Amino acid sequence: MTFFLGSPFGETKRAFLFEPVSFLLKSKSLSLVSSWLCVGFFLFFSSSAFADSFQLKIGKLFAEGRVLEIEEAVTSRLEKQPDQLNLWLELADLRKSQGNYAGAVADYQAYLDRRDEWKVRTALGLALEQMGKFGEGEKILHKLNGEHPDQPAILWGLARLCLYQSKWKTIRTQASPQVALLEAKKFLLALTGLKSEFALATWQLAEVCRALGDRDRALKAYEEVVHQDGSYKLAHRYIAKLLAQKGEYGQALAKYEQAMAIEPDDQPLKEEAQEVALKAPKEAQKRKAERLEQWTKWKPPEETIVAPSAVTVRVGLFNEISRLLFRSASELQVTTPALTPVTVLAAGQDYQVVFLQAKHSKTHQDFWALENLKGKTLATFTQRLWIAPKDPIKSLVLHAVPSNSGYFFAKEEDRAYRGTLELSPRGGKGFQVINRVSLEDYLAGVLPAEMPSSWPMEALKAQAIVARTYVMSKMGRHNEEGYDVCDSVHCEVYRGLRAEIDRPNAAIRQTAGLVLKHGQKIMAVAFSAQCGGHTQDYAEAWGVKLPVVGVVDYDPRYNQDMEFPLSPLRMETWIREDRVAWCRIYGLHGYQNYRWASLVSAAAIQKKAGAIGRVRRLLVTHRSTAGWADHLLVEGETGNKEIKGDIIRSFLGGIRSNLIWIEPQFNLKGWPEEFIVYGGGWGHGVGMCQVGTLGLAKGGKTCEEILEHYFPKGDIKKLEQPKGN
Repeated sequence: MTFFLGSPFGETKRAFLFEPVSFLLKSKSLSLVSSWLCVGFFLFFSSSAFADSFQLKIGKLFAEGRVLEIEEAVTSRLEKQPDQLNLWLELADLRKSQGNYAGAVADYQAYLDRRDEWKVRTALGLALEQMGKFGEGEKILHKLNGEHPDQPAILWGLARLCLYQSKWKTIRTQASPQVALLEAKKFLLALTGLKSEFALATWQLAEVCRALGDRDRALKAYEEVVHQDGSYKLAHRYIAKLLAQKGEYGQALAKYEQAMAIEPDDQPLKEEAQEVALKAPKEAQKRKAERLEQWTKWKPPEETIVAPSAVTVRVGLFNEISRLLFRSASELQVTTPALTPVTVLAAGQDYQVVFLQAKHSKTHQDFWALENLKGKTLATFTQRLWIAPKDPIKSLVLHAVPSNSGYFFAKEEDRAYRGTLELSPRGGKGFQVINRVSLEDYLAGVLPAEMPSSWPMEALKAQAIVARTYVMSKMGRHNEEGYDVCDSVHCEVYRGLRAEIDRPNAAIRQTAGLVLKHGQKIMAVAFSAQCGGHTQDYAEAWGVKLPVVGVVDYDPRYNQDMEFPLSPLRMETWIREDRVAWCRIYGLHGYQNYRWASLVSAAAIQKKAGAIGRVRRLLVTHRSTAGWADHLLVEGETGNKEIKGDIIRSFLGGIRSNLIWIEPQFNLKGWPEEFIVYGGGWGHGVGMCQVGTLGLAKGGKTCEEILEHYFPKGDIKKLEQPKGN
């Protein structure tokens, strides 16, 4: 048997690793960056048939949620081979996946009765702590910390134990909650020094420092959290609070604006921001003036010809708004959809479209008007209007366009758009804004918003083909709302001319008209930021049988101890370790969370689950072949609730993906207080992995090879022109 904490290979095996993947290993060694928290599940079997057959068998059962059959198979094997130590770890992970920590403790102890191994003792200490046996867990972890002072898993366990001691007097071994917090701070500082990329530990450090009144250290830690993982939405709010407490109102208001873009429906947050604005009215006025100055001074780039296309895409920009501020460097032709002239707007001036509800209008009827900023009405309308620049190389510039509202990367910015704006009145609810733009021009606003323009050209070309295929397969997705696709991550992120850069435009030109097809049909492709090492089948993720299949996102000479679907032991190892994959690239800003962790309270789960009583357990009852959770059972005191598919992500607080392993923290009475969700990747994991394309391109793969890797059932073909063209 081989003992390791992360590295899937011994040093003698590194020699055959082929060069295109070697760049993935340069910044850190595998032995340092992988499974530092994965401490009882690191034993694998060098080359036995047992590993290949038995684990694959229980992996299939585990994916299907057939827990009792796995337990029966493993215990039956243990009766015959009690010294097959890996089986005790397999059984421990199975029990942990079901919230049975007493059973897991017994399994770890059975292992230790046969072989003493400090890593398994660490797993035992952590399991005791998690099940609420704080005294026993603390004793083991403190002793281990003396023997292994620089082990992150031990520091993490001790830090969390101190946090619980600061809350619960019944388990406190320190003199006071303050002393317990100081101890937690000590362990967290040591841990974040060893694992600077571990955002959850940095978050806990920020929370501890805030509780201790150490504002400067808390502020620094919250800022580090946002840099490491922007999905910690509350960090933005606490940064704003701390800045306001320090009297830095201008910066605080800017941060509140960002927080409100992320949480647009959070009324207490809005009230908090308003209170700060009232404390510093001059700063609030200054913020508004600065924002208006940005709008006045911003000059969008000139339009350039991307590539001709007879296909028009209708992109939804706004729904049910009451005011739109816009301008253009060109004269603007205002017409009906039938091109009947309405008016012409002079170039270089600001205009607005406004809506007044019947109760506010002079006529006591809903009122829509096109005005200049002096208040002069230039046109009123109750049907659709089209607005387009007369000069085809000029754009329409819109003020304060919100993007990806509700997501941690939400923001508001001034934007410019090619093509035509369509304004559609919505009775009693304002009006809708749609951008009608040609297919290739649409892609020019998508590609740099979906993939950094600095990435290799082969990756950009692959993204261009997939983005073009995607929109063609989704045309009419939002027909009920009056357009084809939206401008956010629900479809594809589209930022118009604001996003355009020469290199992505070159990739669009070089692939103009190319799409992926299966047979004669355009493929219903998908893509996500980061797949975590294995993409998902379309059918398994979304229940529709289409020819987009899951693939391993690494060279087959890696991760040979992993065979999908994964057994409980392999599943936790896969998610908690930092395994080699095309999409595991260190230091990649915005995509650094190949592996991540998040914290959600049992109270928050109970609130979302509804009338099921106090939460007892969270159970993943079904997984895809790639290991992504698609059924989550919330077991309550008086009832249960099942969460399915992508909704799991929002239900668990907006986590990055469904590739998860959940660990509860129980109190002294056996009730879970919170759940740590360990995960991998970002997005739904279906189709093309965007960071994986970077890895493949850096490894020398061409656009065609990248697409063949992610879409083995697809072919690159020319898009037919619409009939009549």
